[in-house]
Amino acid sequence: MDWVYDNKYLVQNSSTYKYYASGQWQVISGSPTEQDYLNYGMDDISIIPESAWSQLQGEVELCYYTDDPTKTEASFNIETEPFTLAEEWEDKEIKIIEYTDDPNQTESTITIETEPFTIYDELGDSVDVLYYTDDPSKTSAELNITANYSPLDELEGDFDVVTWTNDEEVIAGNRDMMLTYNALPFEQLIVQPTDIALFGDVKKVIATKVTENSPEGILRMAASFDSGLTWKTYRFNKWLDMDIQNTTLFKRKGMNLDTLNAIPEKDLIDLTRIAYYFDSSKHYENSYLLDEVKMVVDAPRHAVEFRDMSLQLLNTTATIDLTFSGNKLTGVLDDADQGKVKYRVLLNGKTYYPADGNFTRLAASPFNIELNIDERNVNFGVENTLKVEFQDYWGAVDSREIKFIGSYSGLMFMDESGDFLSDTFGGILKKLDYGVIIAGQTTLTKKVRIKNLLGYAVDHVYLEMDKKFETDGVEVQLSRQADPFLPIDYLTYGLIQPEDSIDFYIRIATDIHAKPNPNGNFEMKVTADRV
Repeated sequence: MDWVYDNKYLVQNSSTYKYYASGQWQVISGSPTEQDYLNYGMDDISIIPESAWSQLQGEVELCYYTDDPTKTEASFNIETEPFTLAEEWEDKEIKIIEYTDDPNQTESTITIETEPFTIYDELGDSVDVLYYTDDPSKTSAELNITANYSPLDELEGDFDVVTWTNDEEVIAGNRDMMLTYNALPFEQLIVQPTDIALFGDVKKVIATKVTENSPEGILRMAASFDSGLTWKTYRFNKWLDMDIQNTTLFKRKGMNLDTLNAIPEKDLIDLTRIAYYFDSSKHYENSYLLDEVKMVVDAPRHAVEFRDMSLQLLNTTATIDLTFSGNKLTGVLDDADQGKVKYRVLLNGKTYYPADGNFTRLAASPFNIELNIDERNVNFGVENTLKVEFQDYWGAVDSREIKFIGSYSGLMFMDESGDFLSDTFGGILKKLDYGVIIAGQTTLTKKVRIKNLLGYAVDHVYLEMDKKFETDGVEVQLSRQADPFLPIDYLTYGLIQPEDSIDFYIRIATDIHAKPNPNGNFEMKVTADRV
């Protein structure tokens, strides 16, 4: 008779035991019992998708249950993203522990291959040497150090060499005094001041050095993808952030020449600048000579046609579709050649975006434009000109102009004469003045209009008085209509299209016990949802 044994699996993560069912992880409370394994344990964990495994953070343990008395061990095959020990041990202290039962072994030797460095890289310029001896006749010790050193190494910054002579030829000006000084340069950080001019996608970066027989100094490099705002180094097949001003960090983690040359095409997209760190050690006669760094670029394709042995470059000028409403510029910048495009915006003949007056960086087309125009830069009540200049991959420039009358943007309050009561930022422009109100009386009704100047439709409009301005015995009442006036605490409205408006009415009611207030104020708030 063949016995059928149970084999069940659970997963332990974040101090809880889990099983995968119905497309998600299920949790077992407490430590699982044998019955939990039989009820909830999984028969096959290979069917769990990769997306489910990625939801588990931290350490993951596989728990295996079987009632097979002959089973002594279990094995699992786990597939992960490729990684190296260098990735796992980066910036960590590593200890190697050796065990041996050889009674004659007294020491161990471990050989480790690292990047080249000198003792000065590890110890710096100051070090103490401790000396021990059990020789009772030894009363002192001497340490002899041979190094390429000059007292001038201790001088920081620029300095002058002053001398005196009684040489008549020099005094008469017939012969110059000469100073010969042999030195190595200090470590240097060289940052590319401008972006690399590329008219295509970078395929590869190739750096070459000048080969010499003498020992080499140190060269490290970093790359920027945002015109030098931040810098990155390429380690373990990915870009990592790095502060290039920290030269110690740059020297240790920057890219060497071989690493830069091996970066794949997919990781070079949008590269704009390169920074270099050179260090010709002052302790050894060595240097590093960089010959050149060149880019292999894939220029725009599908736009060149050969005909009758003549070369014709066919380029379609980029096009733009613009809309301006509610002080917001929206549109689509496109190029039929499927090349990259860029643009800039001028307001009333002056640079507006980007602020430096240059075009934006080249971006893949079609490119969506969404730009809010600050009303503080707009001339109110008169005609303004908004000009958008755009350029394609090959430098062909075109432009479009939009003229508009300067106004506020938002859900704007207006009185019945059409004057704005507040600006876009909530600043008070004009007040509804009810004059002197006698306790126990109700004021006349005033009409207020709210107009949609957002540039897009809104829904679920909600109007109410600001509660922090409430006063005992004084009530600000709202109504949808003037006659009859039906007081209500708040007003709601539905869909309001751009440029549409709605009217409502306000009055103030007081009771006989209301306390006098010579400067009484109230404010109204409005909220809405964008459609």
